[in-house]
Amino acid sequence: MSRPRLMRVLRGVLLAGAPVALIDCLGTSSCPDDGWEPPLAETRAVDASLADGGPLDVGQCGQVCAGFGEGVVTCVRESTESVLCFKRPFPCEGRRPAGLRATRRTAGSGFDCHLADAAWLEAASVEAFRVLRRELRAHGAPRHLLRAASRSARDERRHARVTKALARRFGVAVAPLRRDAVQPRSLAALALENAVEGCVRETWGALLALRQGLRATEPTLRAAMARIARDEVRHAELAWSVDSWLQPRLSADERRQVRDERARAVTELRRQVVSSLPETERERLGLPGADEALQLLWRLEQSLGLA
Repeated sequence: MSRPRLMRVLRGVLLAGAPVALIDCLGTSSCPDDGWEPPLAETRAVDASLADGGPLDVGQCGQVCAGFGEGVVTCVRESTESVLCFKRPFPCEGRRPAGLRATRRTAGSGFDCHLADAAWLEAASVEAFRVLRRELRAHGAPRHLLRAASRSARDERRHARVTKALARRFGVAVAPLRRDAVQPRSLAALALENAVEGCVRETWGALLALRQGLRATEPTLRAAMARIARDEVRHAELAWSVDSWLQPRLSADERRQVRDERARAVTELRRQVVSSLPETERERLGLPGADEALQLLWRLEQSLGLA
């Protein structure tokens, strides 16, 4: 898939995915929210006098939601005597390398957690593209794919520096990267990973980056994402190019497995994309709300045949 074509597709999805487009789904069974699961959440009882019955700050959220598990993002006051604690699944943007270990997150604002996750995933993506190049070379891939993988790794090193600097600017710590060694994989295993991490996650990450570069109300973040988004679109194109090169080299059964795995990845992504962040934090980051996120993913599925 050529870069101009994918860029046109993603920009078209952003335009068509505005909340008003949900009108198209009214009364149909093909709307993107069919079967999605809400973000993980749990209600906690609190004393009515806590924070004078108003919103809780980061420290109070951490105390109230203690014991809920890793990844607590924020909490919202439901009533004077109850608070809803939110935590989200594994961060859903970008290509992850095989063997990546999940990081431990501390309670804090959704804005802080997103910055920390973004910087951590950009660092992980450096390793992902290094592994991709090594395995493509081992399987005899053409030079243009090897060069594109090398360039992508260089892009991600730059992205990792930028996002880590952004996190530091806002006083956010970034977890160290931990990854287990993995054995060289077969062509079929590489195709399965590329379908999930590249064709689905990388493409969705590129779409989100484009939106952040246009809509984030935090000026520094918006400027950084506008630059990063162009690279992320190119990385998504690489995933589709790798897929095109791999398909003729797979058996019919292996191609079916790749299609099935890609469809499962889209289903999993549908559960992950629904943000539980407060509106003000989402707007600072330039991230879509729940309805828009599901609509964007549905449009992306239709445009690229993801599922």
